[in-house]
Amino acid sequence: MKCKLTPQLSSDDWKDFCSRFHFSPADLPYIKAIYTALLPLVESCAYYSLDQDLDGISVPHYAYGFVTLGNGIDELSELYLDHEQIQEAYIVDCVSLLLLSKAYEEFAHVIEDQSGLSLAELSFFGDTYSLDLLPQIYERLAPDAIGLTEGQMLLPLKTAALILHLDTNTHADLRQLCNTCSTCKNLSCPSRKSPLQDLPHTYGAMQIFHIT
Repeated sequence: MKCKLTPQLSSDDWKDFCSRFHFSPADLPYIKAIYTALLPLVESCAYYSLDQDLDGISVPHYAYGFVTLGNGIDELSELYLDHEQIQEAYIVDCVSLLLLSKAYEEFAHVIEDQSGLSLAELSFFGDTYSLDLLPQIYERLAPDAIGLTEGQMLLPLKTAALILHLDTNTHADLRQLCNTCSTCKNLSCPSRKSPLQDLPHTYGAMQIFHIT
């Protein structure tokens, strides 16, 4: 199955953006202008299944799928890089991380509505589950807008594979149900359950701001 997603950022999403991604508050109007420019390029959707047919998944109820923001984000980032506009490319990357997080939440609501169950846990491949499952999922879902390389990289770059554990009981807010923060290597993830001051600078931030 496939569904269209329409992730957008709200005023609350901008409150800690600069501290999270190591920008000056004075940069925020320019960052928002880039966000306004990239939003029409987002072609977000999810490919998914509610079938309990994956090898190695032992929970009684689950769904699985891919969530992507589409090719437009990658193309805009590459355009900035081609013109050596490193900071603008980094802004696109940071904003798209937030948009992808919003897409996860929207996708989870779709799954809850269609399954009649509640999300109990949101897990990503490469952390809780082995990347060896990716080819199996890719074959079953056949996502026409997503590619999988021989090295098991998903394209477009702002694409993720997810397992949604479902339950008959209502659980916490969807934004609190990612359980992979202790092992996840994506230190700039906007959903990370870690105080902002504990997060190290990302590679992109170090390159732009000459941080060592």
